[in-house]
Amino acid sequence: MEIERVFTPGLAQVAYLVADETAGVVAVIDPRRDVDAYTAWTAARGYRIGAILETHVHADFVSGARELAAATGAPIYVSRLGEQDFPHEPLDDRAEVGVGRLRLRALWTPGHTPEHLSYLLTDPARGPAPVALFSGDALFVGEVGRPDLLGEEQTRTLAGQLYHTVVDRLSRLDDALVVYPGHTAGSACGKKIGDAPHTTIGQERCFNYAFQARSKDAFVRMVLDGMPRPPTYYPVLKRVNKAGAPLLRELPAGDSLAADEVASRQAAGAMVVDARSPARFGEGHVPNAVFAGLGPNFSAWMGWLAPYDRDLILVLDDDRFEEARTELRRIGLDRVAGFLAGGMAAWRASGRESATLPQWSVHDLAAGLATPANGLTVLDVRADTEWGSERIPGATHRFAGEIVQGAEPPTDGTGEVALICGSGYRSSVVASVLAARGRRGLINVAGGMAAWQEAGLPVDGS
Repeated sequence: MEIERVFTPGLAQVAYLVADETAGVVAVIDPRRDVDAYTAWTAARGYRIGAILETHVHADFVSGARELAAATGAPIYVSRLGEQDFPHEPLDDRAEVGVGRLRLRALWTPGHTPEHLSYLLTDPARGPAPVALFSGDALFVGEVGRPDLLGEEQTRTLAGQLYHTVVDRLSRLDDALVVYPGHTAGSACGKKIGDAPHTTIGQERCFNYAFQARSKDAFVRMVLDGMPRPPTYYPVLKRVNKAGAPLLRELPAGDSLAADEVASRQAAGAMVVDARSPARFGEGHVPNAVFAGLGPNFSAWMGWLAPYDRDLILVLDDDRFEEARTELRRIGLDRVAGFLAGGMAAWRASGRESATLPQWSVHDLAAGLATPANGLTVLDVRADTEWGSERIPGATHRFAGEIVQGAEPPTDGTGEVALICGSGYRSSVVASVLAARGRRGLINVAGGMAAWQEAGLPVDGS
């Protein structure tokens, strides 16, 4: 028996390959859309993929089940309750899928979604008892899956289902059972997911707050208390994954676009996305471009930013277009028209104007705040929990996700506005969106609250 973990940064998502080495057969659980990592791993060992299993209809990434089935011919197994529209083998509670001599037994674990299945792995060579649980989004390290992604009308029902999943199903498993979750820290599919690659039922029984509730009502309160806002693209991907995403070979590749073409397409409605660093964006960018720097936060913020009915054009510093396109396709943003050939140097060479975003150090900000007559406002765009913990005295607050989705910032529209987040990334996102709406006098605070605290500057909060 061999278990391989494939981690996807940005999404903080984990897929698993479960192999019977003797039979040379592999099952893949919860694959992402670009499947080369799974086919390469199996090919290198002379194995074949014989089964593809989904724990639930995912909201945060495009499933690679159809893509992997097209590449390998392996059948797809999903929960019957998911009622998905593409060809698959439906599974009920306690149904088994064979992987050579290994067995993966479905365990209905609703709460994150109504159809959710986890999978208990048994290896006859080790006895009849399960040796591992692939828990999908039902159980994480120190956390359980959020039950609020299907709308307010279903949240309490799902939270109640999650209680029974924890009390009646997971708690009855052996303490030594190893648990392999579908996400780690950084995913929005739980409130505060731990970053360890795996856990055990016993460890979660001792340290996971969800196992400590003394009643169903107490459990529901604990799970829902302090739940952060989910990214707005989640409902879109629910629909995509229920129907089955288009295969990658059916999508346009995207072109190298001259500055004239970028300008023309932007005027016709395309969104220009500057995927460079905050500092490079600040130095000069295509007017009305939005910022989302390529890296660990790119997928999440593109999910907040990008509509699914517009073409996307990328501005990059180097040859990273394929990487960026892959990241976008992982969250179903398939209308990638291409990238600005030659980057901003080519844009400037074409004679077009560039926009800028002034970058202040935290010492610049402190100096500006020391002169109240200048009318400077500090707008903190971090999450509510970050704001509640520690903040700059006199600052105002609105979460970045709300602003990029259309909410007005709590400023009077006059005077300069210094935007701050944890590092300077989210504040650049918000500044780019506000500038595209016509706001002026925007300043990005480089280094964000991390730099402010490191400099020993004053803070309010708990």
